[in-house]
Amino acid sequence: MLEGVRVLACGGRDAVTLCATLLERAGATVDVCAKDPVDYDVIVVSSDVDRAAGWRSSGEAIVCDITATGPQDSRAGTPWSDAHIQAMSGLMDTTGFAQGAPARIGVAFTEVSAALYASAAIAAAVRVKRRRGIVQNIDVTLSGCAASALTTFLPAAFAGRTAGRVGNRHPACAPWNAYRTCDGWILICTSTEAQWCKLRQEARVPQLDDARFATLGDRVRHADELDALIESWTATLATDACTRICERIGVAAGPIVGIGELSREPNFRMRHAEAAQAIETGGIDADTYKQVSIFQTSALSRTPAIAKPQTGECGGPLAGVKVIEIGQYTTAPLVGKHLAALGAKVVKIEPPEGEVARSWLPGQGGTSYFFALNNTDKETIALDLKQESDRAHLRTLLADADVLVENLRPGALAKLGFTREALGAINPRLVYCSISGFGIASAYPSRPAFDTVIQAMGGLMDLTRGEGAPVKIGASGADILGGQAALFAIVARLATRSEEADEAGTFIEIAMQDVAAWCALFAAGRERPRGQALACLDGHVWVERDITDAERACCIALTRKEAAARLGGATPVARVDELLQDGDFLADVLSAARDANGAFWPVLKVPYRLSKTPASVRAVPGAPHRIRRVRPATAPAPVPEDRPA
Repeated sequence: MLEGVRVLACGGRDAVTLCATLLERAGATVDVCAKDPVDYDVIVVSSDVDRAAGWRSSGEAIVCDITATGPQDSRAGTPWSDAHIQAMSGLMDTTGFAQGAPARIGVAFTEVSAALYASAAIAAAVRVKRRRGIVQNIDVTLSGCAASALTTFLPAAFAGRTAGRVGNRHPACAPWNAYRTCDGWILICTSTEAQWCKLRQEARVPQLDDARFATLGDRVRHADELDALIESWTATLATDACTRICERIGVAAGPIVGIGELSREPNFRMRHAEAAQAIETGGIDADTYKQVSIFQTSALSRTPAIAKPQTGECGGPLAGVKVIEIGQYTTAPLVGKHLAALGAKVVKIEPPEGEVARSWLPGQGGTSYFFALNNTDKETIALDLKQESDRAHLRTLLADADVLVENLRPGALAKLGFTREALGAINPRLVYCSISGFGIASAYPSRPAFDTVIQAMGGLMDLTRGEGAPVKIGASGADILGGQAALFAIVARLATRSEEADEAGTFIEIAMQDVAAWCALFAAGRERPRGQALACLDGHVWVERDITDAERACCIALTRKEAAARLGGATPVARVDELLQDGDFLADVLSAARDANGAFWPVLKVPYRLSKTPASVRAVPGAPHRIRRVRPATAPAPVPEDRPA
């Protein structure tokens, strides 16, 4: 993928370390902290932490600078930590239980996110350098990465509302929570009425038939009572038994796996046997995470490839690339959004009724803000892939595509006739990326997976604690990180690809549990940072040092601003709705796009800036274009031979 690319990583941030690991995994040769920056293709630095380590004017090398905030931010230049950025950005305020304090995400989420976006941006810049001879600088900010993770919370802010913490619940679905079992915890997530009915019948708790739980809205309003009743059932079962029951009835569920138990988790052990053995033998250290790969690549098929005609390119780094996206919600749409921002033509395939997320509230003009944030700059087409005519249209789209990315359940696309071999026959050069919860080769081939379940089974929830109990990352952390891993793998594959050569197609597999475990093991192999959120009159402040009882008592009588000034080094924990009054957020993160009707939409800038071929967010798609089905023409009546035609 990136073979032949020489990288120098010289920065103190975790993001620089992780970026180097990712680039090396993709085939690059990586050196760390060499004194002479000569003869490198890429240099990765963190100038706010290591001010003397930047070679922005190197001339021949792509220089990627990963910092806490952007150069135009009023807080620029300060080496803010990941936890400080979590506090400033609203991420911290979305994590934790509703009645408790904000919780720091247990992995350095913004550092990890910055590493993934930086790696993708570097791969894009390598492509531009090789194809156009352009060398450029890249800036990546932790604050921008944090904002990019808020797509489930910003819609409420756009509508003038406050989105509070929900712990392990879902704001619009119930039952959806962590429940105690007789030997641990289990996450249970229902998203449809059918799933709720099956769970209710299986639990056999008479009170669940009560009118309080008749509709989804009723269940959300009475979530406290509902959760208590569900737990009265789960508490009688072992975690494994409860999980098997949920799998049998098609309800997403899974145990909260402790980081020390990860090596014994069946799917992790199946997919990463060597890492599991190393953990059991020597425990978790600073390099353990490197034994877990966040993506797998293999040949798409045995079909010979044919060189693609090369066209003149201008614009974004991926100009001339055609992408087909089949997916919904977060993971595949996130990939498509960034590929489009980088200049690719992205065609999103939606079901005939449109993606479900289009109708989520709030929004405008019949489209949700959530959908708009995740699907900018795409062409959208409605296809019913159960119909042969629509499958034929998809085959036509794929014939000259460069990339297919999807997040359907494993095997779903193959059942429609689009196996890897079939895709290779349609387009031997195709880069096909499949994103799923547990992977294609899985210990759970029939288990559905949601973000919350993957957080639980990947170790993220065990490391993130609210009031001492495991709690999910407020943002859809597993979905987002899985999408970012797919983005990097795809762009890295495109970076050094020659359009003139007969290069075979590639299959890229992303298992979100792999990515979650990679992040969790990285965090577990390092010293846990100190810090706590202290209550104030109008919220909380984050402090990264030990606090006395007197200081804690003092904060209760102060505003966040006053407490931050009094304590020194404390950071106010911002609410998401407050970001819309923050000058730095408005200038550096928020942007506006238009739809086909000329209406304006609030959207987010990408958190990476390429100096000469920038990525850009421009438009929000309208309703999906519907393909007109053509009925077979009726055969003309035969003309008798004794008559003129």
